Amino acid sequence: MTAWRDARAIANDLGRETPTRVLRVPVGRAAGLTLAADVRCERPLPPFDNSAMDGWAVAGDGPWREGDPVLAGSIPPTLPLQPGEARPVATGAPVPPGTATVVRSEHAVRLEDEPQIDADPAPGPGSHIRRAGEEAAPGDVVLRTGAVLSPPALGLLAASGVEQVDVSAPPLVTFVAIGDELTGSDPTPGRVTDSLTPMMPSLLAAVGARCATTARALDRTADVAAAIRRARTETIITSGGTAHGPADPVRDALARLEARVLIDGVHLRPGGSLLLARLPDGRHVLSLPGNPLAAVVSLLVVGWPLVRGRLGRPAPGLEAVPAAIPPEAIPTAGGPDRAIACVVDGGALAPVPYQRSGMLRGVATATRLAIVGSDDAAVLRLPWAWH
Repeated sequence: MTAWRDARAIANDLGRETPTRVLRVPVGRAAGLTLAADVRCERPLPPFDNSAMDGWAVAGDGPWREGDPVLAGSIPPTLPLQPGEARPVATGAPVPPGTATVVRSEHAVRLEDEPQIDADPAPGPGSHIRRAGEEAAPGDVVLRTGAVLSPPALGLLAASGVEQVDVSAPPLVTFVAIGDELTGSDPTPGRVTDSLTPMMPSLLAAVGARCATTARALDRTADVAAAIRRARTETIITSGGTAHGPADPVRDALARLEARVLIDGVHLRPGGSLLLARLPDGRHVLSLPGNPLAAVVSLLVVGWPLVRGRLGRPAPGLEAVPAAIPPEAIPTAGGPDRAIACVVDGGALAPVPYQRSGMLRGVATATRLAIVGSDDAAVLRLPWAWH
């Protein structure tokens, strides 16, 4: 049995051995993708000296004589301001050469019977001026390899003059649900609805992959081996058949395919019966338990680091436990660590109900996964949790 922290590292390293394809895409189509190369600024950011506030661009000491206004979008003035001169400026408007500072509108004092203004309080030199290139100069690296292109990142690239970027394509995954008992939405006696296949495309998308195709296989060694052999993706994920019972064919199927098993069980419950293997052609197989919660836990603990490795990224970060773990949640010494679906309530972790290995009702409402050992604990934020 492998410790869950070690399993995360093994999976991430395996993913890095098989990086995904690199695509060059327009910035507008790159949302949520991972950069495959550093991105450098193409032009000064901002491109010219401009006002950070509505107010007056001034030179020298006040009071200042008023000149013509400078509006946002206007051609940058070329005539320098002379000492004692002021020109109204809008936020984002270019400031004239020679501008010493910008007086904010609310700090300006108009002198009676004079076309002049003063300031109270007087601004310091250079106040409220965005200097050309102060955020980034041409050639500066603005985003590094491995960065996820968030909405602000896309805005940064557009402002930097970048039109296309190199990104790692989401890893393609084939999913195979194993089990004689699996059926559709109206099961007959003795059979159960397959709940993993409908959730797998969105679950994989949440961790950065894309489900290319799904399939089912019976609890037969030959059937499982054939389903894995037919897959055309670098990563194959299966569910079911990972225990050691007489109807669990995954290990025999992997042996028939001459796969090298890297992880055979994790010291964790639920989800401990997972396997991770490399096929002779370099593809990898992650075999999850068949119970729904156990499968979700296994995918988050081991499959997510595998996907991130393929994207050139480290395993997802772990959060510190925000408060003491309830004593009843701590496993006995020597027993497997426990994965507990939780929410954060008042700054403390609160386990949700309904989280036996065959259930989904609890994890469907959870935002965190606490992994608790007899002397260790960590928290994984669920990838779909936004609060």
